Amino acid sequence: MMGWINRNPFFGIKYIKDRRDLKRYFFTDEDLSIIMENADQHHDFYTFLLQMGIRSTDAYSLQPKHIRDNYLLKQMNKTGDWLNIPLPTIAQQILDKRISGDFIFDELQTPLQRRKCTEHLQSNFTADFVCTNNINLHTVRHTYAHNMLNKGVPKEVLQTLLGHRSIKTTEIYANWVRSEELERWD
Repeated sequence: MMGWINRNPFFGIKYIKDRRDLKRYFFTDEDLSIIMENADQHHDFYTFLLQMGIRSTDAYSLQPKHIRDNYLLKQMNKTGDWLNIPLPTIAQQILDKRISGDFIFDELQTPLQRRKCTEHLQSNFTADFVCTNNINLHTVRHTYAHNMLNKGVPKEVLQTLLGHRSIKTTEIYANWVRSEELERWD
């Protein structure tokens, strides 16, 4: 500012990252094998996220009342929209073991516990790799989307499963689809 003005009005504006060129990393099968081998007390949580594709913030607040007739019915924290998605068998098995408490994942109810869960996931990789690829619990959601597209799930169905309002958000994942799968739908 070099003393020209007393106060810069732009200092109050929050910096927003340009995420257009941000590559969304997804875990490879090898990554997932390492993560699950070392998952310890977070095994059920990681598995549930991989099976459901929901945001970790939505999984933290899951309660038994959100499970109805093998469906997950929950209002999402981020958008306020409602998820109504079927539970895969593995996710149902995890829920059956945990349905007795106030929350499905009672061990992840404080900010410290949630941070430790994220740090535990990141500890499977080098610090440089974590930083370069922005590895966090949301990376599991990217992995879910990648796997579903590679299985041939149409992007409109994936949009519903992920709870995206716009198909454009879901289309971000489309460049991850294997070429064989694209040819099948061409």
